[in-house]
Amino acid sequence: MSFLSPEIILIIFVGIIIFGFFIIIFRRKPKLSTSNYQKFSKKIQATSSLDPSHAIMESHKLFVAAISTVIPDRKLTAAQKVAQVSKEFPNENKIWEFHRLRNRLAHETDIQVSARQAEMGRKEFLRALKATT
Repeated sequence: MSFLSPEIILIIFVGIIIFGFFIIIFRRKPKLSTSNYQKFSKKIQATSSLDPSHAIMESHKLFVAAISTVIPDRKLTAAQKVAQVSKEFPNENKIWEFHRLRNRLAHETDIQVSARQAEMGRKEFLRALKATT
């Protein structure tokens, strides 16, 4: 004298599994492909031959290009793209620090960047990219 027949219990169970599957699929974070990670990490590493200011600018540009491969909206600014995935970064604050430095380089004069800062920027951009793969 059960209220639910075995068939109805089975249908409910399958429905719950399908619902859970869709939740998992739609909540997945966008991921950078391994091939894109390798391509962009090589390019970022190659900026070590540039002067420090140019290295920061180029590394940042490549970093944003890499994350743009997982964010399809072309109308977003670099900062908006970084913001969409920055929670994935173990070094989120460092990424924003180098983003601000890049903006200062682009918009102000008399900004000096040391070789050490450029190297740290490269390392932080690469670390963040690795976290998105």
